[in-house]
Amino acid sequence: MVKVAVLGAAGGIGQPLSLLIKTNPLVTELALFDIVNTPGVAADLSHINTPAVVKGYVGDDQIAEALTGCHIVVIPAGVPRKPGMTRDDLFNINAGIVRNLAAQCAK
Repeated sequence: MVKVAVLGAAGGIGQPLSLLIKTNPLVTELALFDIVNTPGVAADLSHINTPAVVKGYVGDDQIAEALTGCHIVVIPAGVPRKPGMTRDDLFNINAGIVRNLAAQCAK
């Protein structure tokens, strides 16, 4: 029994990555977390006929539940580069996002 959490599951990388993880026969539970839209992504993926049970979690108050019992955590979360944004700006924003998610994992 393997539980995998995808943090940033509603994004452009997180959605296809979650689909690939869902199709892995070794995964029995897939926890999808993001700041928006994960219940819809979870509903879509739950229609794929595999042993993995998919649950969507939204917001800071549900991240602990999403991470409970996880064997693997994948973090594709981040924001894309916007016009006028430097690479340093992008790095600082995304580093902050990953730092906060890693802190939640450590708990």
